[in-house]
Amino acid sequence: MHRDNNQDRISAEELWYLSKDAVERPQKIIYDFFDNYRLGRAHDILWEMFKCTLTHIDTNDFSEIDRSNSFYFYEKLLELLNADYVLYLKMKERLGRK
Repeated sequence: MHRDNNQDRISAEELWYLSKDAVERPQKIIYDFFDNYRLGRAHDILWEMFKCTLTHIDTNDFSEIDRSNSFYFYEKLLELLNADYVLYLKMKERLGRK
């Protein structure tokens, strides 16, 4: 992903993908997600989506590298999901939310 010279600044390309809430209140996005999906359920949904991707007719001609890259991306999304869940728990603890 391209970053401007200033590493802390969000590039125009990145802004294209971000909602106003994601920029101004990222904690709200995390709360909204995990208030609606428990971690185990989110894992299950992501796994089902990944399985559908790899078994879809359009991916039959994926090379081994394409499949490997897809699996790597899936693993990284799981790590991100887990890290966000830990942040969610810490934010709830700080705010005294249950």
